Amino acid sequence: CNGDTVVDECGECGGDGIADGACDCEGNIEDECGICGGDGSSCDNNEPPAEFQYNTSTLQAFYLFNFVTIDGVPVDSDDWVGAFKCNQWYNDECVDLGDCIGSRQWGACSDEEGCDVPVFGNDGSEYTQGYILSGEIPAFQIYDVSSDAYFPAQASDIVPWVYLEYPIIDNLNSSGDVV
Repeated sequence: CNGDTVVDECGECGGDGIADGACDCEGNIEDECGICGGDGSSCDNNEPPAEFQYNTSTLQAFYLFNFVTIDGVPVDSDDWVGAFKCNQWYNDECVDLGDCIGSRQWGACSDEEGCDVPVFGNDGSEYTQGYILSGEIPAFQIYDVSSDAYFPAQASDIVPWVYLEYPIIDNLNSSGDVV
């Protein structure tokens, strides 16, 4: 630039800079998610996917998973883990999946040391009929947002449900077979 002419924030000599209402030099605007030039698809949606909806209960436990993976690949922060009552187990596999009894979005936990998933028990109310009972083993699924698919998952440790317990489990993994 020559003389009193100044380089604007877009790197243009004598330029006007970012236009009013725009969020960058290309003239893009922020979408409803606050992303410059975004299409609105990246908004943080804290609402569980349809299969992971549940009622809360006065009886609860929390299963902390250090890692959640699909075929050994860590899930994304917008993916979900759901806990279910298993009506029938066969060879360590749930063959009759019951009600969703808790879920958590993986990125909802603030630290890098895993995430806990609430697992609600049957407290005798009409809203928790069919929920897990003490000593039963919950089944888990992973919802992969990017593929819009549900995956059955196996915990590295099998821990029966007990009111107010907080088991710490190293890994929850799915082999990648879609439900």
